[in-house]
Amino acid sequence: MLIKKFTGCAVIAAFAVWVLIAAAAGCAPASQGPVSTPAQKEKSKMEYRQNPNPTKAHQLIMRIDNAPGEFGWMHGFMQYDVTNRECLPPPDENHGHLSPIPTRSVEFDLTQESPGEYSGIVYTDGMIDEDYHGRGVCRWKLMNVQVQLKATGTEGETLFMADIFGEELLAGKTKTLYFWKGGYPHSSVRDFPDSGETDQDKFKLELRDDLFTITLASKELTP
Repeated sequence: MLIKKFTGCAVIAAFAVWVLIAAAAGCAPASQGPVSTPAQKEKSKMEYRQNPNPTKAHQLIMRIDNAPGEFGWMHGFMQYDVTNRECLPPPDENHGHLSPIPTRSVEFDLTQESPGEYSGIVYTDGMIDEDYHGRGVCRWKLMNVQVQLKATGTEGETLFMADIFGEELLAGKTKTLYFWKGGYPHSSVRDFPDSGETDQDKFKLELRDDLFTITLASKELTP
C-alpha cells in the first residue's frame, strides 16, 4: 500500500494534509462518530401525550379583591410532572447524568362569573400514563395550577402569578396571595414576575395598606 512508503515526519505531514483537506471539505474526523442530522434529533425527542378526553375535573375559582385596575390579559396553566423516575431512560453511561423529570404545561380557559370572580376547569388526568421508554408506565401527576395576569398584556407590564399546588387543590383548600398595588401595571423592572406572598406581614409595614389579593379555591366536579 502507498502509505507504507511514508515514515517518521513524512507520515505526520501526510496526516496533517489529510486533516486540512477534511476540514476544508467540512468533514468531521472519524473519531467523533456520526453527526446527527436535525431530522434525527427531532425523531429522538420523546413525545409525551396529552389526554384528549380527561374526566377527573375540578372547578378552579379565582377571586380578585381591591385590585388597582382591570386585568385584560389572563391565562391559566396546569403543570404535570412524571412522578416515577424508574420509567425513564437509565443514566448516561459516559457522564452518569440522570434523565430530567418530564414536565408539561397545559393551558386552560378562565371565564368571568361576576365582577372580580373567574372560574376554569382543570383536570388531574390531563396527561396519559404510558410506557414511553420500554421501562414501565410513566405516571403523571398534577403538580401545580397557575393563573397569570397582566393589566393589558402589553410588553413590559408586571406579570402577576397566582398558583395553588395540586395537593392543595385536591384537598379543597383555599389559598390567598397578597400583591403590592404599586407594581400595577408596571414595576421598576420590565416584565417583572410577581408571585405574591401568602402572608401580608412579609411586606414592609408602610406597604400593608396598599395590597390587593387573589384567592384560589376549588371543588371537584362529578362526571
